[in-house]
Amino acid sequence: MFSKQMLAVVVLVVVVFSGAIFAEEEADGLTLKVMTYNIQIGATTNNPGWVVANFDLDKVAAVISEQDPDIIALQEVDRLRSRSGYADQVGELAEKLGMYWAYSPSYFDVETTHGRGMYGNAILSKYPIVSQYPHTLYRRGKLEPGEANWVIEKRSILETKIDVNGTTVHVYSTHLSTTQDQREHQTAEITTLLSQTRGPKILMGDFNAEPDDPEMKNILRRYRDVLDAKETPSHLRATYPNGSKSTIAIDYILLSREWEIKDASVIVEESGASDHNPIVATITLAK
Repeated sequence: MFSKQMLAVVVLVVVVFSGAIFAEEEADGLTLKVMTYNIQIGATTNNPGWVVANFDLDKVAAVISEQDPDIIALQEVDRLRSRSGYADQVGELAEKLGMYWAYSPSYFDVETTHGRGMYGNAILSKYPIVSQYPHTLYRRGKLEPGEANWVIEKRSILETKIDVNGTTVHVYSTHLSTTQDQREHQTAEITTLLSQTRGPKILMGDFNAEPDDPEMKNILRRYRDVLDAKETPSHLRATYPNGSKSTIAIDYILLSREWEIKDASVIVEESGASDHNPIVATITLAK
């Protein structure tokens, strides 16, 4: 049995050790692991024709869970649509992962007994999301000869404020057009939108553009590309299609200048949960 003197020593050691941990955390500042992932509505790459019975959100959740991010931006997320079995995909993923969620519909589908169908972008967070704002982005008013209808489908960006232990972090998730002329307008709109708030910002998403494309130059002058900052070779930064055969770099994690980038990489995802590889980064905000 412990004597009073021995108990006092144990308590003192615990207090000192706890204080050392706390001091180390304070010295390091705020550290987050963030992730961006276009989930292809959970259809999976091994599902020709997108048979509803073969959709697999568990596989998507497993990819996310393996990385264990604090905040994740998702693109191509369905809610209550017939093509994905009327699943509320963002709600289901948030429940599977135990995270808060926010959503921005890019466009709406017909209303059924299940509710109003929609498709868009989402953000999941281990920390409380204190506000969320969906913003519609520019789209061309008519199709060019030979273009499919989806080329001018509506696009959006989701803006959130997240309370990370008392620090407000502005986090955005977006998915841009497949044509350069529309992306030029959309990237300009995003640059303006982000300039309207103060504080640390994280912009993530599928931009459908590579780093050297003209429409990316303006936004990359203002925000740091985590893969570029870590000098990632071009053959290791491709995100589409998924897996080791990926050839183009169209997904991004972009940061305002306050952040320090500790680590960043493309996850070569071979399971076929989606047709994109996710990107993860560990970032720090000095106090």
